[in-house]
Amino acid sequence: MRSSKLVSHPVFGEGEVLDSRWQGTELLVRFQTGLRLWLPRHRVRFLVEVDESLLDAAVARSAGVDRVSACRMIEAFRLGIVPHQDVERFTFGRDQELKLIDQALAGLERGKGDVLMFEGEYGSGKTHILELIHHRALQAGMAVSLVQFDPVEVSPHRPKRVYRELVRNLRFISEGREGGFRELLQLATRLDLTDHVFFGPLLRKLKRLEPNARESEVFWQWVEGESTKEYATEMRSPYRVRGAQGIPALYDFSTAADFYCNIISAISWMSWQLGFRGLVLLLDEAETVTRLWDVVYLSKSINFMEGLVRVALNDPQLRAVSDRLIHNQVRPVPYIYREPALLLIFATTPTPGEYGYLRLANSVRRRLELTPLAEQALVDAFATMIRIYERAYPGFRLPVEEQKRLLAWLGRRSSGGVRTFIKGCVEALDIARLRQWGVIPTPAEISSRAG
Repeated sequence: MRSSKLVSHPVFGEGEVLDSRWQGTELLVRFQTGLRLWLPRHRVRFLVEVDESLLDAAVARSAGVDRVSACRMIEAFRLGIVPHQDVERFTFGRDQELKLIDQALAGLERGKGDVLMFEGEYGSGKTHILELIHHRALQAGMAVSLVQFDPVEVSPHRPKRVYRELVRNLRFISEGREGGFRELLQLATRLDLTDHVFFGPLLRKLKRLEPNARESEVFWQWVEGESTKEYATEMRSPYRVRGAQGIPALYDFSTAADFYCNIISAISWMSWQLGFRGLVLLLDEAETVTRLWDVVYLSKSINFMEGLVRVALNDPQLRAVSDRLIHNQVRPVPYIYREPALLLIFATTPTPGEYGYLRLANSVRRRLELTPLAEQALVDAFATMIRIYERAYPGFRLPVEEQKRLLAWLGRRSSGGVRTFIKGCVEALDIARLRQWGVIPTPAEISSRAG
């Protein structure tokens, strides 16, 4: 895909970039009307050109896709995403990223944790990369969880909410069956965690818990972060979890980073000891760390994220309570429990001017920018979508010349973003199909009617 100096503005139309200033944040554009203006870079959209002749040599990956699968994929493509079960088939031009991912997963199989960061603009494929890692980690027999940050609901300055999302989305495969956090803890009753501040008393209670008892669900809601210890152990409640007073509460305050890093570290250790080769923790929308206007919350958020990074790297300084780190004042604990086996992966939109983002990014040694797809990769993706669409709608075939015109048209309007390219492709194919089937008129029919 060839980036041109042509841009499009929502008011002034198309124009050519003549110059830039202030590290490229402003562009001098000469529009087709003759108007010359300095404009903020984010106000214009760069147009790209695709060599449609590459379509002749494109490789379409549609083998094994039946009509049901094709329909499922097309409906996801309308949203600019790929179904989880199809991420391997529909990943193009990411050889460098895949190599880094496979190296990190191979390291975790040996018990070595690591930290990766994928940076890219909106629609560049960050979430797709995380879905691909999720898929490969499960295939490799690892425990994996995907947490999507949100400035309100799942902000990193509230560690309990991150923990709640982690255990809610935790998955692993055992003997051909999918398991979650509850199944992991059931298996962990075989292990000796008597020295762990939270899981020690929790697992003792779990061994005595009757699966069908009235208190069972109340117990699980509490330990999964959906409820509180006060509710679960209320003396007057008929569903009170008896004998659980010795289990610490799940603290819901911002200084509890040590407590939750310790718990996450223990979950990764459990996963390794149970034969699941460690824990892969995927953190999407990591730029949320910068969206806190309260400086105290910002510092707590940065501390929690840096704590997780250092846990994944097995930093020996985190093995003891230290006055150099932020610890909760109720029951301070080391950030690390035993030998963690944690692979931590961030996906983020770069915000280089933000202090919080710079702190987080500088703590990660292995960072990779998701650049726009290479031209041939984009063409291969386009050819695959054509084949999948034709399989979803039997009887529809798009002639090669029309495919080439459509590819060139999409390239100029997608601005290099994978998500907009996928959405635009499906919408354009819908129009072509409806015209071919006589549902809507063709441009020639519209012109003849107007004449």
